[in-house]
Amino acid sequence: MEVVTRKNCPVAEKISKRKRALILSGGGARGAYQVGVWKFLRELDWEPDLVCGTSVGAVNATGIGCGLNVDELIQLWRAIHRGKIYRISMLRQIYNFFTRRSFTAIMDTHPLKNFLLERYNLENLRKSRTEIIVTAVNILNSQLKFFNNKVIDIEHVMASAAIPILFPWQYIDGEPYWDGGVMANTPLLPALERGAREIIVVLLSPVGGQRLKLPRNRKEAIERVFEQSLVGSYESFMAHLAFEYKQREQQSLMEKLLRKTLTLGDIRIATVAPDRMLGFYSILNFSHKQADLLIQEGYMDARNQLSEFFGRTEPY
Repeated sequence: MEVVTRKNCPVAEKISKRKRALILSGGGARGAYQVGVWKFLRELDWEPDLVCGTSVGAVNATGIGCGLNVDELIQLWRAIHRGKIYRISMLRQIYNFFTRRSFTAIMDTHPLKNFLLERYNLENLRKSRTEIIVTAVNILNSQLKFFNNKVIDIEHVMASAAIPILFPWQYIDGEPYWDGGVMANTPLLPALERGAREIIVVLLSPVGGQRLKLPRNRKEAIERVFEQSLVGSYESFMAHLAFEYKQREQQSLMEKLLRKTLTLGDIRIATVAPDRMLGFYSILNFSHKQADLLIQEGYMDARNQLSEFFGRTEPY
């Protein structure tokens, strides 16, 4: 297996002068896939000026900002299991139902909060030369909010990863917030606002990257809708950009993006995404077995899908 570095990358010198951004989408336990992509990028010595993440992407982005190296991120994901992410009290749910108390989430995520606090050094996050941004949605006014590493605390990360209904919302400055993926599962805007010209996006759904068969039953139909919702904000955002640069074609924009580099003026955007349907169960399947599989798949998909971005005519 060839390991590509700046020394043998033909466009490394040119690329190094461009402002870079890494965008990490949401997708629950599928987030291990992003660590595999990150491993490949670090082998190329590719380092972003900005990492922006939503939901589990925010968890990974914050880990990077805290200074966790690739091996530490891998170990973090291998250590994750359901009991360290959430717990469910059926008695509490039954009690709340019959007493008609105010809304309570199905799951308690205090285990996740403690798990992350044990591994994150938030002081390192404050000092990070790489700007880290996480997203969350204000429940009261439905506004999408971006927080950077100068203010990010554990509540911001928990808010960004607070899957509505399943996980409890979090309070930031007295306001309730939940998962940023509700409105921007792929947060590209901060990268463009900060002048990034070289952007790598990591999606956690294969929809749009390949032509899929029609759903055969209701379960598959529901799953397809869910997968489309994960990439919907990204496709809409990219379609808008393409329109602005007058580069729209009849070919599906997502078909172009998921296997190639898209050039819009002086902006180059590449996307890495899974090659297969991962299934509903993968969203909450926090296990070292799935983590190992997705890390490997993320690494190999990055090698295959980023060849054009890094100036190769064939996969690494």
